[in-house]
Amino acid sequence: MKRKNSFKLALVAAATLAGMSMFGSAKANTADAASFSKAVTKIAGNKDYAIYHNVTSNGPSGKFTSTRYFKYGQIQSKRYLSTKKGTFWDIYVNGRHVGWVDQNFFARNTISVAKEVSLVQNPSYSFSTRDAINYATNSQGTAINPDKVSVSQENVSSNATVTYTYGKAKATTTVTVHPWQEGYSSASAKPGFKNTTTWTGGSKGSSRNWNAAAGYRSETRSNTFKSGDLTLKTKLFEPRFLSLGYDEAGDAMGQVGVIPEGMSMRGGLFVTSLFTSNSASRGHLASYNLNAIKSKYAAQNLTTMSFGSFKSYSKNIKVSPYIKLGHGQSLGQSASYIYVMANENKYKNGPKSEEILQIRKSDMQIEKIWTFKIANNRYIHNATFTDDGTMYALFHNGANHLYEYWRVSRSGDNWVGTKVGATKGDFITNSPVQGFAYGNGYFFVGFNDHIFKVRTDGTAVKQYKFNTRREIEGMAVDGDNLYVQFAQRSELTASKIK
Repeated sequence: MKRKNSFKLALVAAATLAGMSMFGSAKANTADAASFSKAVTKIAGNKDYAIYHNVTSNGPSGKFTSTRYFKYGQIQSKRYLSTKKGTFWDIYVNGRHVGWVDQNFFARNTISVAKEVSLVQNPSYSFSTRDAINYATNSQGTAINPDKVSVSQENVSSNATVTYTYGKAKATTTVTVHPWQEGYSSASAKPGFKNTTTWTGGSKGSSRNWNAAAGYRSETRSNTFKSGDLTLKTKLFEPRFLSLGYDEAGDAMGQVGVIPEGMSMRGGLFVTSLFTSNSASRGHLASYNLNAIKSKYAAQNLTTMSFGSFKSYSKNIKVSPYIKLGHGQSLGQSASYIYVMANENKYKNGPKSEEILQIRKSDMQIEKIWTFKIANNRYIHNATFTDDGTMYALFHNGANHLYEYWRVSRSGDNWVGTKVGATKGDFITNSPVQGFAYGNGYFFVGFNDHIFKVRTDGTAVKQYKFNTRREIEGMAVDGDNLYVQFAQRSELTASKIK
């Protein structure tokens, strides 16, 4: 899909409150504190530390909470102070000012990478080794742009041990290569839907308050979008940012939002991908535990809710490091992992391999990477995962006016495709797919204001037409529910599948 340009939003009262906790702003000997015009991104370590209201050259005072509530959020800082008791940083978490913490809290002189990369043999593709980087930090625990990390090999296509270094930090990744096994494609095509068109480009509309006239303030009323037997109702209005906002973050590593691309849902854990620009291939994943986050509205107000509520929400919202996500539209989950098919959206079709990332839910970092391809002339742009070894993929054969559905199964390190169905036609002739989901024997294919339901073998079942004028940004099936995410403001909706 074409990502939308970011909105430059006016400062509102909430921005003033973002630098304050419920107890007032943290204090320091500001004459001695080192400060930055833009916030830097900090990476949490494994241990918990106290957070303080105040810091002077003699040390901290006014302990009031712990980092254990905030270590998986997006942590940023604009200043630090060296004291007799160590160096302390004044931190923001998910865009809200929290307080001062010992520098030892951060992961310093550290590089985190996927320990294993398994490549399918392919003369048309080599793996970019920086795709395996979760994060790298300097001696102060500040995140470093992955492009600044030295690598022993920029690209690999054979067995190798890749070494990553930055300053005193060092890490290695083991790359192995295995033979390619071409997928099977014997399924015949079923009659499809009558082709139609939709509006193109970015969203033409928005939620009620996502506009300059309303000051882009939080939504306070739910939505219901109905078409046939689908009734999509609001489950969650998402925060505008899970970080400091426009022009406050020092770089793309710091800003979390505002461009969503894809989503996944499993057992109440909602995961979405977030980018800062239309062309970015690195971004952040954000996960929301909706079993604990009951309110549809409160997550919009992280910077202004009570500090007690903020602690509770922070425990149930996690943000990944700034990692390779590709287009970020193809997500899925198992019990322990998030999966991302990180494709090149602008690559039309051909023999290149594609990446599958296995990301730990526990800390939102990449555990392992595989590459795959189902055929020399089948490059996948949309996929979803149903477990640790099964991906369903959608391929649009424009030349033959055909949609193909592939089950890609993992055996060891091989991901091998089998075409399980196909549907004749182009569905929507003037717009790319905006979301793809599978569950209960049905595929759901989403476009702007259109959703198509087909059986696993490709049999056309139903077409749904909405009038939201907002882009669909990913879909998922969990249990008996279809989940659809919309843009402007990012909003998760759900409907029973009938």
